[in-house]
Amino acid sequence: MGTYGIDIQSALVKQVKAEMAARDMRQKDMAAQIGMQTSTLSRYLSGERDIPMPVVFAFADALDLSVIELVQRAERRLSGEQVQ
Repeated sequence: MGTYGIDIQSALVKQVKAEMAARDMRQKDMAAQIGMQTSTLSRYLSGERDIPMPVVFAFADALDLSVIELVQRAERRLSGEQVQ
């Protein structure tokens, strides 16, 4: 994965964590909502595993966001803008 891919994935992980925190959602809640083992989710959110596109869609759905909204927020985070 190129530098941008690594950077945007890192920003996406940070954004997903921020969105979860804003909703008082724990990892076990997110994992249950998207039908994934908590340990697998933890590997994605720790950066241990790359996040496949279907999981990005599942994150967005669980956070009641469109994929575009989620990725745009991650990109704003990557560019140093304030995001929730």
